[in-house]
Amino acid sequence: MGAYQIQRIVVGVLNTNCYVVKDTASGNACVIDPGDNLTLIQDALHRMDARCRLILLTHGHFDHILAVGDLRSDRIPVGIHRADAHLLTERDFFSPVIEYDPRPFAPAELLFDREGKYTAAGFDFYVLPSPGHTKGSVCYLFGDNLFTGDTLFRGGIGTLDFGGDENDMRASLRMLCNLPGDYAVYPGHDEKTTLSDEIATNPFLQEFRRRPNRGE
Repeated sequence: MGAYQIQRIVVGVLNTNCYVVKDTASGNACVIDPGDNLTLIQDALHRMDARCRLILLTHGHFDHILAVGDLRSDRIPVGIHRADAHLLTERDFFSPVIEYDPRPFAPAELLFDREGKYTAAGFDFYVLPSPGHTKGSVCYLFGDNLFTGDTLFRGGIGTLDFGGDENDMRASLRMLCNLPGDYAVYPGHDEKTTLSDEIATNPFLQEFRRRPNRGE
């Protein structure tokens, strides 16, 4: 795995976290969840001396995708889970209530539908499908850095009110709790945390914590 420089940019009306993930060896960057404010994203790329080569989306809700059309080019592939891909090319229930909705975009070049390692634009990363907040929610793993979108927050989880499913969310939270090792967690909203801290303190993960065996 490479070494990464990570910059958070808070964008849009819902204060959504957009992340620039720079591969320090190549200077190339992956932008995760460009939810709005193209200028802020471009400024961050400039300050980091990074070139955007890949766009990854944790899910298709408007506050995570609105700058996709402005940021992408013919040379920049866009990745999203297959179940949420239609939200790039179709308007949804959010469209009537937001002032700026530039969809439809072009279809995504990378459609994820399974857990595993992927390589795109020189980046190696893992895709962990984590449905619950939406059917196509995913987490991305770059080395020891886990980008959880609206699946897991510091002290909370994403709402189920907009296309969510409780059983899917519980299965996804169990999956995250069972990941080996510890990871820096970069959520879709709010501050950075760690997976170990969330397993220890997040009330939504309580039922999935490992119970000690007798005698431990």
